[in-house]
Amino acid sequence: MDTLPICQAKSKQTGRRCKNFAVKNRAVCHIHGGKTPRYDARHKTEAGKIRQKMGSWKHGLRSKEAIEERKTIRNMIMQSKNFLNEI
Repeated sequence: MDTLPICQAKSKQTGRRCKNFAVKNRAVCHIHGGKTPRYDARHKTEAGKIRQKMGSWKHGLRSKEAIEERKTIRNMIMQSKNFLNEI
């Protein structure tokens, strides 16, 4: 038992470290998230990675894809206006 690492988490209230043993190959105990699966273990497929990426989205209006789409549309409108002005 002496060779097991101690949890690295600290209390928000007291500032002291947790005294539980850390989960094997992890820095924290099971209470502080040591048993949660790692990113690469949970999301190996492309569908899982997309689900992970979109899990915290509320609307996606500020995503890279949405911003690029708006830029493309804005450029198309400007080109159309310039073309109409030339005629």
